[in-house]
Amino acid sequence: MKHTAYTVKILAALLLIALLAWGCAPMTPPVKSADMLSTPNLLVEADAAWRGERWEAVELYYAAALERKDLVRSELPTVYSRLAEAASRNNHYHQARIALEQWANLDTTALERADWERLYLDSMAALGKTERLNNHLQWVLGSSTVPWETRQVVALWYGEYFRSHDNSEQAMDVLGRFYAQAPDDHARSQFEQEFSRRLSDMDDVELGRLATAVTPANQWRFPYALTAFELGARKASEPGAWSASWRTLRDLAASGELADLAPLQDRLADLEARFGLPRIGLALALPVTGPYAKVGVKILRGAGLAQWQLAQEGVDVELKVINTEAPGWETRLANLPSHFTVVGGPLRVDAFKRFYAPESPAAGVLKRRAVFAFLSSLGDLTEGKDAWRFFTSHNDEVRSLVRLTVDRLGITDLAIFYPEEKFGRTMAQTFYQEAAPLGGQIKGMQSYPPRELKQWTGRVGKLLNVPSNFSNNKDVPLPMPDFGAVFIPDGWQQAQTLLPNFFFYEGDQLVFLGPGLWSRVLDEAKDVDEHYYRLAVCPGAWWGDSDGGKALQTALTEEGLGQADFWVALGYDFLRFAGRLGSLPASWDSDLVNGRIGKAADMEFSMAPMTWDGNGMASQDLYLFTPASNGKRIVEPDKLAERIARAQARREKRMENYEKRLMEEGKAVSNPDR
Repeated sequence: MKHTAYTVKILAALLLIALLAWGCAPMTPPVKSADMLSTPNLLVEADAAWRGERWEAVELYYAAALERKDLVRSELPTVYSRLAEAASRNNHYHQARIALEQWANLDTTALERADWERLYLDSMAALGKTERLNNHLQWVLGSSTVPWETRQVVALWYGEYFRSHDNSEQAMDVLGRFYAQAPDDHARSQFEQEFSRRLSDMDDVELGRLATAVTPANQWRFPYALTAFELGARKASEPGAWSASWRTLRDLAASGELADLAPLQDRLADLEARFGLPRIGLALALPVTGPYAKVGVKILRGAGLAQWQLAQEGVDVELKVINTEAPGWETRLANLPSHFTVVGGPLRVDAFKRFYAPESPAAGVLKRRAVFAFLSSLGDLTEGKDAWRFFTSHNDEVRSLVRLTVDRLGITDLAIFYPEEKFGRTMAQTFYQEAAPLGGQIKGMQSYPPRELKQWTGRVGKLLNVPSNFSNNKDVPLPMPDFGAVFIPDGWQQAQTLLPNFFFYEGDQLVFLGPGLWSRVLDEAKDVDEHYYRLAVCPGAWWGDSDGGKALQTALTEEGLGQADFWVALGYDFLRFAGRLGSLPASWDSDLVNGRIGKAADMEFSMAPMTWDGNGMASQDLYLFTPASNGKRIVEPDKLAERIARAQARREKRMENYEKRLMEEGKAVSNPDR
């Protein structure tokens, strides 16, 4: 106490010297010497200075009052509180801290007061007492006596403190923890309103930093929901951002886990009155007549289901179907209203080329509308700049196969057996290019004429290095090939003829890798002879037993829309993706589309999930299947590895038995060709 009293005396003397000069300022009441005043008069002067907000005088008078032995004890709470406030206003935080601690020693309930907490926290922060602040936070959170009104003050103070120290996550976490302690909805509503006012006072940079703590998992609850809403409301006025912002604001105003959603709903209504309800124009360029009509109609069935679901969520997607098999379709596509800013399709390369052929009525569509082609490649165009892809690529198929063989099966030596036509050569080249970066080595490559079946057996033998005298001595086991898997980029019908040739040359321990063509045919295949396909694998974008596939089938069943498959899933996923992408402004460019794609793709796909990099290049994480008697089943790598091991063991056993028989007959294996 002596030390404290001495400190107060020195401070009072210094203040007096400063105030004597300051007191000469015009229109400012003079500061009377505390020593010349009786205690009652001193308190009168202190009160007058308090009401006049003359903080230097307030601090001087109340500091002097604490030195008076005749100061009535009942006056102490007022003296301590006003001294702390004045000292804090004067940036004398050490003095403020002393006054607050003395007040708390006199009356422990002082800690339950909002003014005590505010002054104490300000002082500790100014003095750099980080550990004390952290300890005090835990004490308030765990206290059963601090009333809610004070807790709210403390919560908001700590939220601002952590935010100002660039710790948005902790700022939001503290606010959420206090919010959970609110006694009722009225208290929570008041807390929400006060925090919303503070959000509105932040500039865009401050709000953006705070919003970094918002995630898809926490965005529905306080304080994250209000932060996300404020951010979305501000972005609404940015060019081309209204559609995406509107969906965010609508969802939060409808489903936010808050005590009072009315302020959000009112503000959303104001924004809708200002910017209008967003309307998304989407065109699908598909064959709905002719030889590919069945596929086009399936895509439309999935798209129609998605359009209906989005309508229930308040997303207005205006869908226009352009039949690419009907005369004049290019003109109809070119003449669509300007709000049709996104196009899905077409399915065929020749139709896609009409989008940019100089003589085509549809020339220039790629510059006016963002086209997402249902093609494996965009040809000579630049993906992510000229147009985009919403379909499995050859690279996707090859990568999935190589990763399985190299990473899961440990097979690094590979071969390619391909037909001498465009698709086969393209797929063979893709496999060759993709294998090396993923750890695969091409140890064999052989082509075959696709229409000359009689040559297929000989070409298989050439790939397997079968000796020329094999037909004369079939009892001699063939040596193992120097690769463990072979890629056969041909159709399923051709594969049914090709694979038995490998078995003829004892290649039953090889893993046969097929393209996605196999998978789509196997969706409807029956009575498949599994003998030749136990070690066959093909990639596919559709698996009905996936979570997304089951969800799609459930939705189709509820609406009486039949069976799901890849094409239905394609239409369903694309329309939902386009709905999330939103309407594009007239001034859109590829950078804007690429910037939106990431968020648009953050959804549950019914087919294999697709992702896009920052440059708009798409990739798809495909499922892997093996042919089965009833069509196909998902590959289980461990079980597949066991089957490979058993097949290799049988091959080695045959060789051992042959050598053993030769030994028993007193012969040696001397044929250099075998």
